[in-house]
Amino acid sequence: MAVVSLSAVPAAAATPTGTSDAASAAVPISSAEVRDYTWFSKKSDRDAHAGVVKHVQRLIDAASPGATLSLTLYYFDRPEIVTALRGAAKRGVHVRVVVDGAMVHPTNQYYKGLKAIPSAKVVECDPRRSGKEPVRGCMSNRIEAKPLNERPVMHNKFMTISQVKLRGGKTARNVLYVSSANLDHYRAYESALTVSHAGLYQGYLTYFNDLMRYGKDQKVNNDYGKTFPAGAHRIYTFPRKESGGKPSSSSNDPIADVLRNTTCAPSGRTRIDLANFRIARRGVVDALVSAARTRGCQVRIVTGDGSMPGVPILDRVIPVRHCGHTPAGGIPVHEKFFIVRQGSQTTLYVGSQNLTNRGLRQNDEAILALRNHPVTAAYQKRFDYLHGECNHWEPGPDAAPATDPDGAEEAIEPTQ
Repeated sequence: MAVVSLSAVPAAAATPTGTSDAASAAVPISSAEVRDYTWFSKKSDRDAHAGVVKHVQRLIDAASPGATLSLTLYYFDRPEIVTALRGAAKRGVHVRVVVDGAMVHPTNQYYKGLKAIPSAKVVECDPRRSGKEPVRGCMSNRIEAKPLNERPVMHNKFMTISQVKLRGGKTARNVLYVSSANLDHYRAYESALTVSHAGLYQGYLTYFNDLMRYGKDQKVNNDYGKTFPAGAHRIYTFPRKESGGKPSSSSNDPIADVLRNTTCAPSGRTRIDLANFRIARRGVVDALVSAARTRGCQVRIVTGDGSMPGVPILDRVIPVRHCGHTPAGGIPVHEKFFIVRQGSQTTLYVGSQNLTNRGLRQNDEAILALRNHPVTAAYQKRFDYLHGECNHWEPGPDAAPATDPDGAEEAIEPTQ
């Protein structure tokens, strides 16, 4: 386990945007940050998550009185988020938060700050009764032999807001924020998007309500995974239990199915560009190899953890690009997205899930699939940048420090 020092939430209520928890009105936000907004961290950022934290803060500050705000937190250590949520609750926003059990600790001032917000509903996936270590996520308590020998976690990083105030006097409804980044200080290549879409909002809201219900009641469903349609788009949720064979099989793996069923024209017009922090699932690896070697797809891969078992298998067929921690100060790709482009048709898959068995079979996770959506162009540009920036993977042990918030297959959890 990594030991992370947690400093106290400052007593001052002021936030970096100049608002405070005493604010009586929402602070209007630009419509550009609500409709088809994308954020990507930069290599030059000293505080890699400052941009996304400020974006989330502005969204919270813009939440209208009477709106419902639902936020999932795997790990966070940003006092300004606590302050923004406190201000939202004070002006009548219905604030609801689901946190992973690793955040529940008597010395964790960020968690204590959340719990101290009047009227906010904070649900712990594992409340650590009797002071014990957490053993489950919100949905799952499945712990077995490898590759499922670590406890499940609530690994989501999304937020929904039913209504926000826009500059100019208008409002935006059904706001959805999805990110690869935790609201912390981890230095990595990250991304986030925010859209306003009724169907996607409702799908994520339904999922959030289930997370709250399972966490509050301590119910268990090790095969919760659902697929929520929203017009041409989809939301995939997890965990999903195998329908037969071993947990490492590709059965009931929607991502392996997508890649396996992607048709590739002989002309090579079908492209698969995948950027994921950890690539371990054999079903996903085999589908990518088959797409490139047998079906004629153009496949490119970028990863942030070169120690994962899927990487050397992929690299035999598809040269894998790797951005990871290095003694010279390199930063890892913590992204979790891929793009399938078939002629003029594109689908962007983005969310919280590393491509690990744990992410598929144990964790609370969500993947958003956007068909022919405007934000895909920005993600394509991001992938092209990473593919050019990262070096070809070379065998050898990674130098990833224990401060990595997701850990080996998300096994390292920030605890005191």
